[in-house]
Amino acid sequence: MEHNILQFLHQLSAVQERTLSVLSRKQSLLVKPNQEGLLKIAAEEQEVLAQLKQCLARREEILATARHQGHAAESIQVLCRRILPPRSECQRLVEEAARRSRMIQSQCVTNWVMTQKSLIHLSQMLEIVETRGQGKPTYHRQGEKESGSPGGFIDRAA
Repeated sequence: MEHNILQFLHQLSAVQERTLSVLSRKQSLLVKPNQEGLLKIAAEEQEVLAQLKQCLARREEILATARHQGHAAESIQVLCRRILPPRSECQRLVEEAARRSRMIQSQCVTNWVMTQKSLIHLSQMLEIVETRGQGKPTYHRQGEKESGSPGGFIDRAA
């Protein structure tokens, strides 16, 4: 069982490192927009996603085998704690995998925020093009008549 877990953790480690690499390169492409690069990295993201799905399937196999052997656990981390001695290589690899998982989550959120900012910017540019730059002002100077334009509620509250 320990050998299977070690193999899985090494495979997971490699896939996590590749995921971090792809996410980092994608962030660079989002900072300095590169349409061609983003299209290329999308294919690589699909490959990484397939590898992550393989890891998930392998994890489920290991947990199912452990259940059949009487070592039921909801995660590899819990399984390692139950059947392996403390401070084993498996424990160390599980901790590293958890750390990389948090880094991946952080990188994903960062890339998502950058994408959202780009979409907001694009929306603002489309609005400027649509109104030919002659949009109605949201805020008015004191004494000017308020129009029913968006932001009127804020104008009254201010």
